[in-house]
Amino acid sequence: MFVKLLAASALTAGVVALPAPRSPDTTAHYKISVLALSTIDLSAMGAGEQKSTTGFTGFFTMTLKDTTGGRALTAVLDSMRVDSATQGKAELQLLADSAAGATWHGMLTEKGKIDNLTFVQGGPGAQQFEAVLAGFFPRGNAHLRKQGESWSDTLTYSSTSANGSTTIKLMTQYTNAGEGMYNGGKALTISTTSTTSSTGSQEGPGGDMQLEGTGTGVGTYYVSKDGRYLGGTNTVNSNMTITMAQAPAPIPLKAVTTVTVSSY
Repeated sequence: MFVKLLAASALTAGVVALPAPRSPDTTAHYKISVLALSTIDLSAMGAGEQKSTTGFTGFFTMTLKDTTGGRALTAVLDSMRVDSATQGKAELQLLADSAAGATWHGMLTEKGKIDNLTFVQGGPGAQQFEAVLAGFFPRGNAHLRKQGESWSDTLTYSSTSANGSTTIKLMTQYTNAGEGMYNGGKALTISTTSTTSSTGSQEGPGGDMQLEGTGTGVGTYYVSKDGRYLGGTNTVNSNMTITMAQAPAPIPLKAVTTVTVSSY
């Protein structure tokens, strides 16, 4: 199955978008790709370092509707594919296929924060995107900022599933970098840097595992003049520690997670 910790670190690769212009019903389509490269050091268990790659892509339909207190958000995972896997790609694709139709509900506030993001339905593979969705829109009304202006925001995200739980605290600094070019057209450029701390637990084949780590990230995103999110990318470097009863010492895990978003 997908490694939930790596998927949760996608929040630190927080996807940035701007709310679309006000209208009774706004629908957008996004392709979200996550690539996680990890190295786990099992020397404490006599196995040495092991490297793995997991890459997956989801195709989403997102709808925003005006309501009291902000805009009601519905995100539907139309389909999901496994792009790469060190092992078990066919089995992972079966899990991804079962995730189609997964749905989340939430409330997008005036400041770009998603409140009460709720996983309504769908298979366990879909939850790999939940951390990304939790930080999908920028906080702080980025589209109203002047060129060169910077601002900060802190986001705390918690997720619980049948196999474990994760809590992440993400601190992001945004900068309006002015007008640039994206896919042959002019677009507002937003640059970000971020730091994160995370804790969690997960059921493993040999028992429960306790997870703890930190990370740093950088990103660049592009938005049209009317506030539509066009695409972007963010990369996070994470250092984590896994503690479990079977290991005589904590196990180090390093990961590089890249999230790439494009509209279609």
